[in-house]
Amino acid sequence: MNSKRAYSLHHTASADGTRIGYRRSGSGPGLVLVHGAFVSGHEYEKLAAELANDFTVYNMDRRGRLYSGAQGERYGIGNECEDVLAVVLETGAAYVFGHSYGGLIALETARAYSDAVSKIAVYEPTVSVGGSFPSGWMPDYKRAMEQGRDLSAFVHFIKGVGVSEPFARLPAWLIKLALLPSLIFWEGRKLREKLPTLIREMNETFRLDSTAGRYETIKAPALVMAGSKSPAFMQIGARAAADAIRGGSFMQLEGLGHNAPDLFNQRRIAAQLKAFFYKA
Repeated sequence: MNSKRAYSLHHTASADGTRIGYRRSGSGPGLVLVHGAFVSGHEYEKLAAELANDFTVYNMDRRGRLYSGAQGERYGIGNECEDVLAVVLETGAAYVFGHSYGGLIALETARAYSDAVSKIAVYEPTVSVGGSFPSGWMPDYKRAMEQGRDLSAFVHFIKGVGVSEPFARLPAWLIKLALLPSLIFWEGRKLREKLPTLIREMNETFRLDSTAGRYETIKAPALVMAGSKSPAFMQIGARAAADAIRGGSFMQLEGLGHNAPDLFNQRRIAAQLKAFFYKA
C-alpha cells in the first residue's frame, strides 16, 4: 500500500480555535492515533496502514506540526487534550492510541474527558515517577537552540534521554556525522522545524511528575505497553500508569524498543491494538 495515497486529509478546530489536521484511512470502528515528540502523523502512516483493514484510522498531526496550527504562546497539555477531543467529537471515534508524549496526552485526555472514549491504549507514555524521566539534558538543549545549533540540540536530547540506547552511546561528533546527511533532505528539514516544540512538551512531562495516581479516575479500559529493550524509566512510567487505572493492564513486548510504533515494529503493535480494541 502506498501510504502517501492511502488517506484523505481533514481538519477540525480545537477549543482555542487552533486548526488540527488528521489523515483518515481504512474502515471499521474509529481509532485516533496521537504521535509522540519530534515527529508528526507522517511517521505513523505505516502503523495506520497496518490498522486500516480493521479500523477507520484518524492519524493526527499534533499542534506545531505539518497540517495543524502552532503550539500557541499559552501552550499546555490541556490544549493537546482539547485537540484530541476535537478529533474524537468530529469523527465519532471510540478508541485512542498514543505513543510516548502522545501516550501521556491520551492518558490525560481519558482522565479529563472520561466519557469521550470507550477504550484507550498507550505505548511507553512519558509518565515520570519521582523524577525518573531524565531532565539533565534540558539546559544544554535550550542553550543550543538559543544559539541556533539545532543539530547539537538534537544530540543533547538523544544522549540525555537515551531511548535509542546503542545510538546514544556513540560520541556526540559521530552522532552528528551520522545525522548530517539526512538533515539535508525533507525529513531532516521537518525535524528541524519540530525542535522548538520539544521544550514545552518536556516541561509538561516534568510538571506532571509523580501524578500518575490521578489516572484512577479513568473509566475506559486501558492497555499500557512497553518494550523490553526500552530504558528503565520508560518501564517505570508505563507500569505506574497501568497500576493506577482501575481497568488498566500492563503488557511488556519482548525485543521491542521505544520507537516500535513509528519506526520499526508497526505490525506487532497493530496486532496488539487489534486484539485489545476488539476484545469484548
